[in-house]
Amino acid sequence: MRIVIASILIWGSAVLAHAAELDLPNSKLITTSDPCRVKISAKPVAPLQISRRGAVYVIKHVHNACRLLASAGDEGSRSDSIRADLYDSIIGPIYRAHPNIALASQRQAIAKTFHATPRDIERIPAIRLNDEIARLQKDIAKLGGDRVDRSVDQSAATKALEPFIDAAAELSFASQVALDAYPDLFAKMLEAVPEQPRAAESDAAFRKGAPPQGSVRLSDAALALVQSFMREVRRIPGNEQVAHIGWTREQKSKRPGDREWSNSGAGWYLGAFRKTEVPPDVIDTVRGIEIIFTAEDPAAIAGKTFDATKRGLFVHD
Repeated sequence: MRIVIASILIWGSAVLAHAAELDLPNSKLITTSDPCRVKISAKPVAPLQISRRGAVYVIKHVHNACRLLASAGDEGSRSDSIRADLYDSIIGPIYRAHPNIALASQRQAIAKTFHATPRDIERIPAIRLNDEIARLQKDIAKLGGDRVDRSVDQSAATKALEPFIDAAAELSFASQVALDAYPDLFAKMLEAVPEQPRAAESDAAFRKGAPPQGSVRLSDAALALVQSFMREVRRIPGNEQVAHIGWTREQKSKRPGDREWSNSGAGWYLGAFRKTEVPPDVIDTVRGIEIIFTAEDPAAIAGKTFDATKRGLFVHD
């Protein structure tokens, strides 16, 4: 056992020394144009082992996130701190694994869609990448929340939040490499989402939007959609989930490579809640499926049928 530990210490010291050497100011890995590089750091970090195509993909989206943070206005010092952390935790370790793309990464083209496999990244590096991104997304969310708190009105709050939402989205695209290769990591992320405790206010909101039980129907197509969705949801360990069909005034989406968010407007969406988060009296059972329906005007869907096509959910008589 002592021999094994000694070997780890010796090899570990060699790796750290090499990493520190690469991070010196005259190192070829220092790219002054890197949008995440806001300071020279001597912090030794182990290489992040990932395929070349995966590395280019991750770097592209992390760079996009850093540019958005740099444009975030008067939060310079805090956004710079997050950018530096992104470099030290993700970009720098990838450059150490692929020194030859440190200077060329910003010039390399990559397809808009990229589906990673375990051949692109092993499990331990995937967990490391996913954990670092999740941690930094929380920092971005907190920074964005602080900006919203200081906004004078809803319009200003929405505008102030935009670069932070976009930056978090870019990091989500980067983490897709890990989640594609190991789908169970996504389930574990959802499992780790804190449970929202029930409160009188939230219970009242559910009851206000729910039609009378038994008054809403599901077509065969809508039933199949909900059943398929809930099969995926139930793969996530933890509390029992219940399906939810609700109305939203705005639906936005963005894919890797998109410059802007796509807004499909108001419409119905399919989701799920933990049973412990909702009042039991709003949970309906339709064709064997436990489900919650909510609408701005619940009377508008009472006596109606939800149907589904490739374009989404809709209501008819």
